[in-house]
Amino acid sequence: MQREEITTMPGEGQRRDHAPNIRLMLVDDHLLFREGIHSLLRKHSDIEVVAEASGGRQAVELASDTLPDVILLDLNMPGMDGIEVCQRLRSCSASTRIIILTISRDLSSIVEAVRAGASGYLTKDTGSSELVDTVRRVYHEGNLLEPILADRLLAEFSHLSNLTEKEGFEAGLFATLSPRETEILKLVAGGKANKVIAAELNISEHTVRNHISNIFQKLQVNDRTEAAVLAVKRGLI
Repeated sequence: MQREEITTMPGEGQRRDHAPNIRLMLVDDHLLFREGIHSLLRKHSDIEVVAEASGGRQAVELASDTLPDVILLDLNMPGMDGIEVCQRLRSCSASTRIIILTISRDLSSIVEAVRAGASGYLTKDTGSSELVDTVRRVYHEGNLLEPILADRLLAEFSHLSNLTEKEGFEAGLFATLSPRETEILKLVAGGKANKVIAAELNISEHTVRNHISNIFQKLQVNDRTEAAVLAVKRGLI
């Protein structure tokens, strides 16, 4: 059995309180791929690769030690795959945001990864600029799915959702939203970033963040994906 590789970058340990960089860990069983991504990210001063691992078990161990902000995680690895890694990281490093990076466009894999705790999903044919942008947006905004795949994911959630007694309860939650909050929720569900929403509505990003925080509280959800799923179910988009 091939020994899984663990690499901690020089000088790294626990999370630094005043570090402005996005602390990122790479997890992929192909060394050449990791080296390519590392070389790409080295060009961006706001992103710092603090660790690398070639397998899921070591990734969980290393994440507990280095506490990265973001993990780029291969979905299809031998042994412990990306889905199980996501599930384990939710208990040992809940604040870490995970971006699944894989060759697969299988919808069931996307749904399973998001349910397991992934914050974003990109295919390995994604361009370098989009990958870097996704790392930044997931770090700052929490959840982000590749636009085309996001549409399919939301449609799948909508299709799978059974309108039971929860329908009346959810309708009551939506009734508490103000017209402005409903407008912003539609834009969030459409995959718009805070900066874009602010520009479209001619308000500040700070105001957008406040509205989104209120939306999460009123709808009793934890992130943008959950809010978007409810918006789809209610027919807002």
